[in-house]
Amino acid sequence: MAEWWSFDRVRAAAQSLGLPASGIFPGDPFGALVDAVRAFLVGRKRTIQFGGDELTMTLTGVSVDGSDVARLVGQYGHVRFTARDVTWGVYAFERLEVQARNVHLRPGVRPRLVVAPVLVEAFVTVEAASRFLASVSSRLELTVKDGVPQVAVIGAPWLRLEVETGAGGESLRVQPRALHLFEQRLALWSPAFTLPVPSLPSGIVLTSVEAAPGGFAVRGALSEWQRSVAREDLDHLLTVIRGRPLSRTGQPPPIAHPGARTWSRTRIIPSCITDATSVPDRS
Repeated sequence: MAEWWSFDRVRAAAQSLGLPASGIFPGDPFGALVDAVRAFLVGRKRTIQFGGDELTMTLTGVSVDGSDVARLVGQYGHVRFTARDVTWGVYAFERLEVQARNVHLRPGVRPRLVVAPVLVEAFVTVEAASRFLASVSSRLELTVKDGVPQVAVIGAPWLRLEVETGAGGESLRVQPRALHLFEQRLALWSPAFTLPVPSLPSGIVLTSVEAAPGGFAVRGALSEWQRSVAREDLDHLLTVIRGRPLSRTGQPPPIAHPGARTWSRTRIIPSCITDATSVPDRS
């Protein structure tokens, strides 16, 4: 577990480095969260509620890239976590990576954790992408030949439409490039069309969809994410992560911290692995 720092020790360390006392938080409230995530979530398959659907995944890693000096004033740098075997509603990702950039604490009566931006990259297999296309039209099937996506009508494999994929914010952009008729390839000019992508969490936009060996690399971004990190919210998060039962009042039992007015020393948990239903924002 992380070493626990008292508020006075953090303030003294900051002052010894010539850092301003204003904005100093009582230690680093996120080391305990990172320790809990690594101990109770990494390597384990978990199902949570996210964006109105069940999200199931196996978290494979959590890392933080930031300096110890910056942490003294609530600046945590970049947080990265990776997962595999991800399913979310109608979507399935073989692997997922989320990067939380410029993670920092915003002072206030109820301090908030702010991340800006959040970058998401997922790998979708051809089979999973084909199932998504089938949800649009059951008569269509998707194949990838020599790294090029092709859409065909089921029962007519001799006729295929070669396409180029892209992103349009909340939709998938499809640009027809050629028509394959038996063994002939006929260049084709046609305006691009879009396919809406339902159930995207509020604020997330698609930035690119590119064909890759075995599937597609899908990237998205969220301009800013923030959440209250008042003491009771952090205790609730730790309770959920550790799988401890809530009390009869629906609140987590108190988590013993070694010493008064202390927090742990290390880092942060990305937003996407918190249970949006079980962990309400009490701001």
